[in-house]
Amino acid sequence: MTLESWILFVTVCFVASMTPGPGILSVITHSISYGTKNSIPIILGILSGLFLLSLMAIMGLGVVLESSKELFLWLQYIGAAYLCFIGIKAFKTKSDLSAEKCPEKPQKSFIALYLHGIGVSMVNPKTLCFFSALFIPFINLNGNTSSQFIILLLTLLGCSTFSLFFYSISAQAVSPMIKKHSNAFNKVIGGCFIGLSLMLAMSSNKT
Repeated sequence: MTLESWILFVTVCFVASMTPGPGILSVITHSISYGTKNSIPIILGILSGLFLLSLMAIMGLGVVLESSKELFLWLQYIGAAYLCFIGIKAFKTKSDLSAEKCPEKPQKSFIALYLHGIGVSMVNPKTLCFFSALFIPFINLNGNTSSQFIILLLTLLGCSTFSLFFYSISAQAVSPMIKKHSNAFNKVIGGCFIGLSLMLAMSSNKT
């Protein structure tokens, strides 16, 4: 793999990782409520999910999903239902996040947040197919494929880590303003998750 190929891969990964999705929305929501430090379990879960997807992609499971339309559709519907569940839960939440009224806010355990992060990173089976298409063009079969895959994987996780912390810190910076309108914010976030679930379900009909 040449330096030019790696730079191109970094560019693709950076653009893809900065594009808002379920994982970023989860990090933003939790960071506003509990801060960046307490959102680390979700971030670790998302990165773990991306790592698992990358391994599955390099093992060829993305190709299997593409050839098995029925399995692909079922996974898409399950992912859409999970996103919709998160969206409805957020939409129905009524809370005041102001520090004066809520100095001590209960939050889920580290394991629960970590598993949530894994879940939101793996809800869309198209991501697995995307990773399959992402890695293959940048791997030179005449070289050491294992070392190339490790480099590409570390690059992907590095770009994802940057984007997740960027959104988390940015959300924390504007949290005082958002906390004044917490109910409206919950409805916007809930609507975004529901919208993502509908897009995922509708895209399955076009597959």
